[in-house]
This record gives sequence, C-alpha cells and structure tokens, in this order.
Amino acid sequence: MIRPVVAIVGRPNVGKSSLFNCITKKRIAVVHDQPGVTRDRNYADVNWGDSHFTIVDTGGLDLDPDDKLIDLVQFQVESAIDEAAVILFVVDAQTGILAQDLVVADKLRETDKPIFVVVNKSDNEQLRAEGSEFYELGLADPFFISCAHNHGIGELLDEVAFNLPVPGTEVSAPSRSIKIAIVGRPNVGKSSIINTILGEERMIVDNRPGTTRDAVNIRFVYDNIPFELIDTAGMRRRSVIDDELEEITVQRAIRSIRQSDIAWLILDATQEVARQDKVIASFIARQGIACILGVNKWDLVHKDNLTHGKFLEEIYHQLPQLTYVPSVFTSAETGQRVKKLLSLSLTVHREYCTRVPTHALNELLLQLKSAHQPPRAGKVRPTLKYMTQIKTEPPTFLIFARYPNKISQPYESYLINGIRDAFGFHGTPIRIYYRSSDTKQSKH
Repeated sequence: MIRPVVAIVGRPNVGKSSLFNCITKKRIAVVHDQPGVTRDRNYADVNWGDSHFTIVDTGGLDLDPDDKLIDLVQFQVESAIDEAAVILFVVDAQTGILAQDLVVADKLRETDKPIFVVVNKSDNEQLRAEGSEFYELGLADPFFISCAHNHGIGELLDEVAFNLPVPGTEVSAPSRSIKIAIVGRPNVGKSSIINTILGEERMIVDNRPGTTRDAVNIRFVYDNIPFELIDTAGMRRRSVIDDELEEITVQRAIRSIRQSDIAWLILDATQEVARQDKVIASFIARQGIACILGVNKWDLVHKDNLTHGKFLEEIYHQLPQLTYVPSVFTSAETGQRVKKLLSLSLTVHREYCTRVPTHALNELLLQLKSAHQPPRAGKVRPTLKYMTQIKTEPPTFLIFARYPNKISQPYESYLINGIRDAFGFHGTPIRIYYRSSDTKQSKH
C-alpha cells in the first residue's frame, strides 16, 4: 500500500521532533520507523483509526545569521511540499511569530495542499488565548497543542486523517514548476538553447533576468506543464578563475544545480569531453539530481552511420558516473531536437518522482537474491531481508539486512541495475541505504 506523506516543517526549536515522537508513540500503531535515513529527515509509518500515512520530521534548519535565510528555508520547505499530501507547519506559542516563520509561510502559500498551523508549547490557557497573532500567517486556523503535556495531538490527527487523499487515489503532482539548471563550460551554447526554446511560440509567464554573468531564471509553460529554466554562467576550472566576480558566478551555478529538479549538462560536439565536464557531472551525481546530457553543435560535426554511436560510447566512457542519463544531440543554431530536451525532461521528472509499492520491491529483491546472493565477506555473508522506498527525488530505498556493512559496492551496483531494469528511473540517480537490528545503519 502506498501511504500518503504528512510532512512536519518549521524553524528550529519549535518542537517538530517532539510532535513526531508524540504521533509515533502515543496511542498509535507504528508499522515501522525509519529514522536517520538522511541527516535531516525521520520517517515513520502510522495508523490512526482507519487512516494510514507516513509521517516525516524534516528536522531543524540550522540558520546561521551570516547565511542567506531565504535560500536555506525555501530549499527545505520545497522538498517537503513536493513529497507531502498534508503539511504540518509548526510554530512556537512562547516566542510568537519570528522572521523564519514568515519565510516558511510565504512558501507554503504557493501550494494548494492542506496546511495545518500547529502552535506548539501552548502549555496553558493564557498562551492559547494570546495565540491570535498566528492568524496573521494567512494560512489555516491554528491548532494549539502541547507536546510536553500531550494536549491537542489527537484532535490534530483527526483533522489530518480527514484531509488525507482517498485510498486508491494518486496524490496530485506538485503545482510548482519543474526547475531545470542548464550547466556546462562557457561557450557550449546554453543560452542559445534557451533562446531557441523561447522562440518556438511558447507562452512565457514571466522573465526574471539578472546580470549577464549571473543565473537567469525564465518561467514558461510547455505542454501545459510549468517549467523554470536556470541559465547559469559558464563553469570553468577554479584554477583559471582570475577574478572574484567569476568565482561568485561559479558558486551561483553550483547552487542552481542543488536547487534544481533536473540538470541539463550541455557538451560541445566539436570538442572532446574536458576535465571540467567531468567535475560538473560528478557534482550532479553527488547531489542526487536528475540529468540529461545535451550534445550541442551537432550540425557542425561531419557524420556517417557510425558517428552517433561512437560519440555516445566516448561520452559515457568519459562520464561513467552518468551512464544512466539519456542524451540528446542538438543544434541550437538549427533548432534540431531542442524541443526533445523538454519532452524528455517530462519523462525523466516523472521517474524522478516515482514511488514503487513495497510488495513489488520485495518481489524484485527475492528475484535478485535468487539469481545472485551477496558475496561472502570473510566468515559472514550479508542477508537481505526486506526493501522499501523511503523517498523520491531522487528515488531512495532502504534495505533491512544482516551485516549490511559487508555489502560490496559491486553488489550494490547489481541491486541498482536490477531496480532500473524493473522500474525504469531513466535519468535519475538511485540511492540505497541499509539497516540492521544489530548493526548501525550504513550507506555504501
């Protein structure tokens, strides 16, 4: 059964983890919990009456006053919005509304998902009476609770259950745009590709350019789907960055990759794959971002029947970390196959957001184990027991096993390839984490 996700969001020290613990331990049958899968998220499957859902504690945002508050908060909240069917926005009755709360509220107003303002630490009648300021957030009527005294939790869960999707229906896709970072070395044709796309009579919603050396965000609609293209400045090796402005530009390009759904890594067909292409490819893969390789200036290459295959073989040989990524050979000059970048992005994004039912994963796990058992490591052999998907964007899986720290990298690659063969995930990285009842969870 695919359970809808209920996400807990908010600034640090408002009691998100306390609420998570109350929900997962008080009068609720917990099917299984999944804490610590990533540094800032805890998952638990919950039954409340006839309702079944997964609760997610998104963790506190460690906001350094020297950092850009909006960037940090929005990145966390957007991740929760993407995944959640219902959102619990936790605030603090004792401190009142702070600037961070307003940032979160602004972001949440962009979604049409059910949002509950949960005013924690409402430990007495006076605090509850003074809580009228939380109506100023412009969201739903606040729920006043106290995790310390277990007050109001049941009433909150009753309302959450009422707002969950009807069983058997799909959770609606996120309403925000699909964000695509267009990255690569200078002069490979990134801006020309954007100009070609925008020249094809698409309905542009708005255009928010920065300087010519900054990232440029362009929003438009293609096939009734909102997109946001981020045209980053050309990324060059740090050793040839000889002025402060260009170094800032590179950092902004990296930030664009981090905050995108898909990265288009644009290569120049008239040049060999360079070291910096490999650096960018590695960064995309490490960040868990979906990707498409765009081989531009294809019109300038002298071709025969073998040219395309030879190019592909060499590209994936040079970029082995992106062998799961599809490629499109384009010409921004002639418009050849530029639209395919967009249509392929829709396909890749769907797979990036795909969640596989647990029963199907365990049928696959049984097949993979039957074909090839994990190799022995010394005197022990790892035993894989159970697999479930704990996250999308990128697809992330948790395997319960004996001796998970003994699972080799080649065998994990075998598991990942098996998942791809069975369920696709074209263009998106796959993450696998492990847990054992007698060993600490590890990730290879």
